[in-house]
Amino acid sequence: MFAFTSILNINAHAQNGKKAFIGGERLKYQIYYGFINGGEATLQVNEQVFNGKPAYHLYLNGRTVGIANTLYNVNDTYESYTDPATHWPYFSIRNIHEGRYRHYSTQTWDHWSRPDSSIVISSKTGKVVVSKGCQDILSSVYYLRNKMLTIPPLKQDQTIMVDTYFTDEKYPLTVRFKGYETIKTKFGPVKCMKFMPVVITGRVFKTKDDMTIWFSNDSNFIPIRIKFDIFVGSVYCDLIEYKNLANEFTALERK
Repeated sequence: MFAFTSILNINAHAQNGKKAFIGGERLKYQIYYGFINGGEATLQVNEQVFNGKPAYHLYLNGRTVGIANTLYNVNDTYESYTDPATHWPYFSIRNIHEGRYRHYSTQTWDHWSRPDSSIVISSKTGKVVVSKGCQDILSSVYYLRNKMLTIPPLKQDQTIMVDTYFTDEKYPLTVRFKGYETIKTKFGPVKCMKFMPVVITGRVFKTKDDMTIWFSNDSNFIPIRIKFDIFVGSVYCDLIEYKNLANEFTALERK
């Protein structure tokens, strides 16, 4: 089903019945720079109805707190309503508050009217034809989590690609597998798979290698730690709370 080369494109729809996440999952993160608690982030999945159809409402909010809020004042929210069967997005929201910078846009998705492509209608740029099953940036994380349950074990430096539409541009999200590591957390050591997404350089990142994500090496595939190397230094997001996981948290090495 999957052609294993140096790049594995996983946009094709395939499921094996098992789920990496379910409605009600909630993940909370602490964001810090050095020893400074710089903020907090929440990832949440809710079961809802969107335009009369069952949907997952995916929600991400990241914001600064304390001194960091005084200096940077960040409050970013991403939302995505997705089809629980295919995990393709119906509707997306990007609401950015970073200092004086503001951005609000929506994207409406049509994956079903064309046999070989999808359509996204952006509130900023209008109608664009994209690849079949194209993702927004938030839904791509959950899409990838589920797809990891269906693909063969990855090899060192193997690359996964998911087609996305992000910042009003077609953006092939490329993620490189960098091997396995055990991460120390407040819950204990967690066995992880380490990935480096290729990021967009410019306003936040200096190079395409400035982001690393550690996912739990189990059937939940939870983001355990995220590291950003940005202009002001390294910023870490560490998981500090989890609720309503789809599967037993087997990557956690319990004492």
